[in-house]
Amino acid sequence: MTVGIDLLGKTALITGATRGIGKAIADAFMDCGADLMLTGTKPEEIEQMNAEEKNPKVQWLKADFSSPDEITSFIEQLKSTDAIDICVNNAGINIIKPYEEYSADEYQRLMSINLTAPFSLTQQLIPGMKKRGFGRIVNIASIWSEISKPGRSLYTTSKTGLVGLTRSLAVEHASSNILVNAVSPGFTRTELTEESLSTDEIKTLSEQIPVGRFAEPNEIAQTVLFLCSDLNTYITGQNIVVDGGFTLV
Repeated sequence: MTVGIDLLGKTALITGATRGIGKAIADAFMDCGADLMLTGTKPEEIEQMNAEEKNPKVQWLKADFSSPDEITSFIEQLKSTDAIDICVNNAGINIIKPYEEYSADEYQRLMSINLTAPFSLTQQLIPGMKKRGFGRIVNIASIWSEISKPGRSLYTTSKTGLVGLTRSLAVEHASSNILVNAVSPGFTRTELTEESLSTDEIKTLSEQIPVGRFAEPNEIAQTVLFLCSDLNTYITGQNIVVDGGFTLV
C-alpha cells in the first residue's frame, strides 16, 4: 500500500481502465483499498475481466462514450450505485490529421468521448458527493491542453475544454468539499506509445524532455492518487502537468 494513503471505504469510478494510464491508476487505487468501478469499451473483454476478477471490490463495466445515447445508457447504470466518492475521467481518444481534413463525425466522436462524457458523468455524481460532503474528481487532460502542434487541433480543443470544465467545477463545488483537478500527462510509456512509435522516435523525443525519458504510467497514477486522497485537502481547480519538464523547453 502506498504510504499514507488509505482509500478503504471509498468507491472510485475510473473510465478507460483496461490499459495504459487508466490501468495504472486502477492498480494504484486497488493497492490503497478502494472499491473500484472500472470501464472499458469492448463487451467481450469486460465480460472476461469480470469472470477472471478475483477481487470482490472490483467491478468492470462496459462503457462506450462515443455517442450521447451511449453516455446516457452508462449513466443509467450508475443510478443504481449507492455512492461514488471519486471519479477519474481517463477515457479518451486522439485523431491526428490536418485541421482541414477532420470530418463532422470525427469531431462529434472525439468531443463526445473526451469532453461530453466527463461533463455528463460528473453532473450525475456531484449531487451525491455534495450530500455526503466529500468528492474528488480528476480529469485526465494532456500536455496538448497547454501547448499544441500540427495535427492536434481537435485533441487540443477537447483537452483545453476539459481543463476549463475542471476549473469551473472546482470553483462551484469547493464549499462542499468536492475538489476537482486535471492531470496532464506528457509522453508516457504505454502499450499504445510503444505500438505507435519506433525505438528511434522514442529516443529522439526523450532527448527533448529535460528529465531525459518518458514517464512510466505509475508516475501519472501516483499524482492522481494523491489528488484523490485525504492527503489533498486544499488543491482544487489546478491542471497538474506531469511531463518531465517538456512544456518548459
